[in-house]
Amino acid sequence: MAKTKRFGLNLMDEIQNEGTVHYQAVAQVEALTKRNLVVYESFFSHPAGIIDDPDDAMIHRLLTSIDLAKFPETLDLMISSPGGSPTTAEKIILTCRSYAKSFRVIVPQSAMSAATLVAMGADEILMTETSEIGPIDPQMRMQTPQGPISRPAAAWVDAYLDLVNKMQQAIVNQQPHHPFAEMLRKLDPSWIQVCLKARQLAEKIAVDYLHNHMLAGKSEAEVRAAVRNFLTEGEEFSHGRAIRCAKARQYGMKVETVENGSPLWEAITTLHGRCEHFVQTRGLAKYLVVRNGGIQVHVRQVQIS
Repeated sequence: MAKTKRFGLNLMDEIQNEGTVHYQAVAQVEALTKRNLVVYESFFSHPAGIIDDPDDAMIHRLLTSIDLAKFPETLDLMISSPGGSPTTAEKIILTCRSYAKSFRVIVPQSAMSAATLVAMGADEILMTETSEIGPIDPQMRMQTPQGPISRPAAAWVDAYLDLVNKMQQAIVNQQPHHPFAEMLRKLDPSWIQVCLKARQLAEKIAVDYLHNHMLAGKSEAEVRAAVRNFLTEGEEFSHGRAIRCAKARQYGMKVETVENGSPLWEAITTLHGRCEHFVQTRGLAKYLVVRNGGIQVHVRQVQIS
């Protein structure tokens, strides 16, 4: 097998960083793991870069396009994403599991929020020493006159409760409460309910799939405690706070670490580096790749490469 060429930012890499090279890079990882591989790469700064419909359908399309018998009953999903919809995360888990008895998630750099939820639906998580997962509070996207904005569900709920508390305190202190009331009018209470239910759903998905797969054999109390760690991390600190290998294990996850400089580390970082640069330079929202092709996602248009 040819040695993987590490991706850099020189002119030759720019010229050669296109589909066929990516397909070969996927095959390089598969040759080392002896497992089928799907890559899901997001542009974190793109407004449509979050996990959302129809991501599940695209993964399904790619899985039907490759010969899964090459590495029977196995599937790796290499995911780089800021998160998004817990409903879609569950669909991705179900689709991946329907094609393999052994399902693993590879985190080359960052798999946050709903992407962490996808990882919790696997049998094992494969991380580099610098990659990270995070709190599972869902990213909620709201349409505004200025365009769509994404915030953690807890941030919407906390902002609403904070305004309510400040208004009540102003009334008790006989101070003007109208500014807080005016701001509350701009927040739809039904949206706050949607955010609360999204958090509840994320917790339920994490508990159900961990209990049935990665943490099978653990008590329900132990599983719920593990999930609570991933909720509390966001509530007490920051939604984007990194949870790396050691802490993920401490929180109860089954994690395998890829050693820096190993052939698999070279192959994974090269593949991720190429795909990450590809989405950023072309302004793609997402890019999904397998050994024989890929799908480029813009805002709402899907192009098969």
